[in-house]
Amino acid sequence: MVLLTASPLPPHRFEQHVGFDNLPVGEATKNNPSSFTLQTRHQGYHPSRRSRTFMIGVDEHSYSHHALAWLLNNMVDDGDEVICVRVMESPVRPDKNYQADAKKLMETIKSKNDLNKAISIVLEYSVGKLHDTFQQLLGIYNPSLLVVGTKGRTLGGFQGLMNARNSFSKYCLQYSPVPVVVVRPDDKRLKKKDKRTQDPTRHSYAAMLAYNSGKHEVDGEATSVYEFEKRISADEEAHRVAAAIGLPAKFDPTIKPYTARDAHRQRSSPSGLASTRATSLSPPATPTAGLSGDEDSGDDDDEFEVEVVSGDQIASEERKQAGLEREQKERLHAMEVGEAAALLKSGKSEELDNDEDDDDDDDDGDDESQQNVTEDATKS
Repeated sequence: MVLLTASPLPPHRFEQHVGFDNLPVGEATKNNPSSFTLQTRHQGYHPSRRSRTFMIGVDEHSYSHHALAWLLNNMVDDGDEVICVRVMESPVRPDKNYQADAKKLMETIKSKNDLNKAISIVLEYSVGKLHDTFQQLLGIYNPSLLVVGTKGRTLGGFQGLMNARNSFSKYCLQYSPVPVVVVRPDDKRLKKKDKRTQDPTRHSYAAMLAYNSGKHEVDGEATSVYEFEKRISADEEAHRVAAAIGLPAKFDPTIKPYTARDAHRQRSSPSGLASTRATSLSPPATPTAGLSGDEDSGDDDDEFEVEVVSGDQIASEERKQAGLEREQKERLHAMEVGEAAALLKSGKSEELDNDEDDDDDDDDGDDESQQNVTEDATKS
């Protein structure tokens, strides 16, 4: 006879740790909130330097459970710690069994860990104002990320204004000292996505993405145009800008001014003489007999004429330019001499006029003095 024995029950994946209960105390302090704390850890939980702390708000709503499942499945890793906060704004009566409610909520939270991750879970079952309690717990735990759920409703007008005042997710986005993630339900998110897809004002962007197989041009490799722009030099870029805007030649660094002195220097250098002699002594190109008429015309189009300037012509141009400059200087000098003579003449004429006026005054004075002498003699 074979006796069948029942296999032992598998051990619990989480182990209960020390909790704290200061709800009966009453008023909360800065470092001691009014809450009932439960803590449980996975058997394989081992914190490390890379461990992170996440905080999430939980309640009895479905969108809160959805946010918790999203956090445990997408963000949390082995060795991390999750702080779950449940805030009761109404005071707890002494006869109410709040500890049983907290333990039941802890079991619900542990059941959301479908991937059996080795994490630590802390439940803060608090009593007080919602905003103040979260701000206090954020200062105590200093989490890396705050996750909150939302109903996913978008209201406009007066309803939207009232909803914004009563929305805890919007309050966290505005006043939280740590990064915040607002998790929307999947059905609301997909419905909003379909609405954006059917919006006619967004069809142009959707068409561009469809043309590129859903890939934006910024995410792709650099095109040949971008690569060509990277290869050009600064002078070439300045030349293109000057040509596009229509700037004068002095703003184009690729255009060098031509002067007869530079040409004379180039002619006097050995390299310039060699190039001039090679150009002047080279025989003209003759087409081969095997080429057809079309090919000859194509070669003629590709060829360009080179104008050869002799040294005598350059010297004569220099002499002519020097003569023009000398003649211009002489004209300017003659004009300056004429202006100086005119100014000098006008100054002399003014001096003569002043002298004549002085002589007239002297003559008048002499006549008056002589008349006075005659009168005195008569009287005597």
